[in-house]
Amino acid sequence: MKYALVAVTAAFALSAPANAQVRCHHDPVCQAKRDGVSVKAAKSYERNITGCLASVGATRAQWSAHSVPAPAAAKVRACLDARG
Repeated sequence: MKYALVAVTAAFALSAPANAQVRCHHDPVCQAKRDGVSVKAAKSYERNITGCLASVGATRAQWSAHSVPAPAAAKVRACLDARG
């Protein structure tokens, strides 16, 4: 029984990405390390998401809380895809 619990725990730990729980709080250096991209790319992403949210009148706090209404959220995602 004990070995089964260890095996299940190990399988679960291996299935999740190692960096899934890292919270960077909009720090581009932290994001670059977490995502494996350059600091320049992380800063660009930060500018893009801020601009896309502003275009629909939403804030980062609303986006993080998943409280941006669906039509506006779709526009933000489309904006991010376009800025690539």
